[in-house]
Amino acid sequence: MMFLIELATLIAFYVFTYVLYEKIYPLKKINIFFRILFIIAAALIMAYIKTFKINILNFSFSFLSVILFNVIFFKPTSKSFLIYDAIIFVIMLIVEMITAFIIALIINVPVERITDKPYSFAATALMNWIIMLALAKVFVNINSEKGMNNVRTQEVIMFVGLIIGEIILFNFLTDIISESKNRYEVVIILLIFLLLDLYLTYLINRMSKAYKTEKKLELLTQQSTLQLNAYNKLNEKYIASRKVIHDVRKHLASLEGLITANKADEAGKYRDMLNYELNKLMPRFECDNSILTVVINNKLEAADNMKVDFRVNAEFTEINFISNLDITAIFSNLLDNAFEACAELPEEKRHVTLSIARRNYFVFIYVENTFAEVNQDVKKVFRSTKKGHQGIGLSNIKSACEKYNGNFNAHTENDMFITEILIPIPETSDSKDMLQKVHTNI
Repeated sequence: MMFLIELATLIAFYVFTYVLYEKIYPLKKINIFFRILFIIAAALIMAYIKTFKINILNFSFSFLSVILFNVIFFKPTSKSFLIYDAIIFVIMLIVEMITAFIIALIINVPVERITDKPYSFAATALMNWIIMLALAKVFVNINSEKGMNNVRTQEVIMFVGLIIGEIILFNFLTDIISESKNRYEVVIILLIFLLLDLYLTYLINRMSKAYKTEKKLELLTQQSTLQLNAYNKLNEKYIASRKVIHDVRKHLASLEGLITANKADEAGKYRDMLNYELNKLMPRFECDNSILTVVINNKLEAADNMKVDFRVNAEFTEINFISNLDITAIFSNLLDNAFEACAELPEEKRHVTLSIARRNYFVFIYVENTFAEVNQDVKKVFRSTKKGHQGIGLSNIKSACEKYNGNFNAHTENDMFITEILIPIPETSDSKDMLQKVHTNI
């Protein structure tokens, strides 16, 4: 009888965990029968392990099974899911201990005798889940915007280590607490731990949102700089165009004089000079997306200054479903990385090519560049070779792609570094129309 109650409690534990995670993480498409089978199997193993009555073994298996449960059935968007799992597990552990003390106090029996009788064990489990359901609502509300996705690696390690330390502390205190006669004091201490864990969740969430805001400000600064440069260039061209317009009658008179004097060669050279000056007044790249036009023209200017052979092939630019900030994040950082990668090569070997095309219902962005050196860590993540550069550009590109359910891939092929991005076009986007013709003068 007690084993069946224990098994039912553990099944409820995994079902509760599943429902809670469903509010936090994207769900994988896995057969419902496999989910049920996993829950029953995990509950049976856990029930068997509990018969040994070794607390550290119980805690370890429970915690690891929760992490495994998350990885198999859900798609955590970052490594910070370990913080969620650890905090949820600790909260469940504290609530279980608090309800055991409350029931023991109500029926006036020692805490260690709670599991001796089915009714007291069942009453403890029922109260435990009532409290957990209330706390789950609080936990989900705190993390409603999934802010933990921006927590940095070192902070994940620190917070997970802190929570694991709390679990180990509870393991050593379990026997002492169960034998304590000062039940009110113990419950108060446990409640303090519970409040601290909830506050820790809130604190991490706020910290993560601060990092997210910092990233956004970085992109805004980057975009503002690009636009300011574009407006300065536009102003320079405006001043130059006024000079050309002011002298247009003189130019026409000079051309007419050369033609009248049968100096065709000189007239042709003069015409070519005028065309060259007029072409400088025209933007080298134009499309219907204003921020993309600004970014590409800015990078064409940068390529000239860095002596980089930069070529653009833009067959499709109807990307208005992507925000201006994310367009800046993707294209500006992609091209900055490409220019930096080939900057150490001789001028004749500095080549960068950007292609933007449509592949069925996807926008395909392709960049290839020559490179002198790239660093690659153990996870095959390419990073800048510049000292003090932490790969923030790639991080911004990946974040922007993930926001639109896109895929990002970077690899080397022969002597070229290749970056590929594939972003699905929303069904409501105007991008479903025929391919747009883009006028370029590159």
